[in-house]
Amino acid sequence: MPFTGINAILRRFFALNCLTLGASLACLAGEPATADERFDGLPLDLPVVDFLPKSLLKGDGYRLAERVSNDGFQNTYTVHSDYGVFTVTGTEELRVRLQEIKATEALQALEQSDEFKEAAKSAATGLEEAGKALVETPAETTKAAARGVGQWMRNVGSSFTSEDPHQDNALETAIGYDMVKRRYALEMGVDPYTSFEPFQDSLSRVAKAATAGSMVTSFAIDIGTSGSLLGTVVDATNLAKMKGLLMDNPPASLARINRQKLIDIGIAGYQADALLKNYNYTPTEITLLCEALLQMGDIQGREIFVAFATSAPDPEVANFMRHYAVTLALYMNRVETGDIVDISGAAWMLSDSKALVGAFPMDYVAWTPGLSKSLARASDRMDTLGARDKKLFLTGKFSSLARDALEKQGWKVTEYSKFTGGEPQL
Repeated sequence: MPFTGINAILRRFFALNCLTLGASLACLAGEPATADERFDGLPLDLPVVDFLPKSLLKGDGYRLAERVSNDGFQNTYTVHSDYGVFTVTGTEELRVRLQEIKATEALQALEQSDEFKEAAKSAATGLEEAGKALVETPAETTKAAARGVGQWMRNVGSSFTSEDPHQDNALETAIGYDMVKRRYALEMGVDPYTSFEPFQDSLSRVAKAATAGSMVTSFAIDIGTSGSLLGTVVDATNLAKMKGLLMDNPPASLARINRQKLIDIGIAGYQADALLKNYNYTPTEITLLCEALLQMGDIQGREIFVAFATSAPDPEVANFMRHYAVTLALYMNRVETGDIVDISGAAWMLSDSKALVGAFPMDYVAWTPGLSKSLARASDRMDTLGARDKKLFLTGKFSSLARDALEKQGWKVTEYSKFTGGEPQL
């Protein structure tokens, strides 16, 4: 059975290119390529408590299974929730999903309030009347619906014609319903375009009541920020900027802003368009990814990362690439800058101090024949790149076999990297 999703992209990331069919099968199975070297067998079955604090193991509306499955790079968590049983790949993405569950619980509690029930009664009529007003008295209605005729027309026009599945319909854009949805979601640290249906269902009902039913409850529903989608943005100033950008702009506007941002940092127009039309990324994710590329500063090689990110074949891989862009930006801002380099079709970094650097948002990296060979190829590139050192940073950790083998090969390895100061903090 071929590898798919995040496992496939990570194996490509580490350039898993075996020379013969027999060697390929041995690599894919995680079997030793030589009799005298030990490797981890895949998949790994690991305790969830090794990766998360006890406070996250269960909460209102969910509990996590006691074991996780690891494919050699990322964990797959099983979540038992009030909304069914589902799996989430990657610790960072799990935190995002748990934040969405908390937000759903908060919205559903709001729906039980007398204010919501009263507003909901008039919401459907309000939406219908708003639609009529756009036809019968468009000049007066549009003054209230949006500021700036040209911008509003572009947004509404995109609602009719956009291929983007995240774009709201024209009526919702015109009367401000889409903006209300974005504001509620972002104030709770949730992507307004998440695929988590229970949240979207509750968000839609609350937003309609707020838009057409005159509900006045504050948008700022406090559920904490431990899993906030914006929690890894480079700094507090940038956090406020990104929150405002995402709140004020529908997908069509974000696409124009992101395209210009990519052009400004040297990405060719055709390459920018290809990335922006990969709808495995939500508008929020692609905006955070583009901002991370900008925050890398005055470097070379961003087109290598864009090409890699454009190839994301599904939302799971898109999530990983967004986290990877933010991780690299954090490293470059808080540890050391450098240029992005291509190693076997994947994006690595050559630091200003001439170290070959991998800084990856991975949970638990196992030692396999494929990883051994691909990192050996990375080492072989050091001379041509002019690198004098080689470093690996994980937001998670290495297996004991992987750590021992890497250190024997001369890699400097750091686990639980947060990049919060001059050196990574553990």
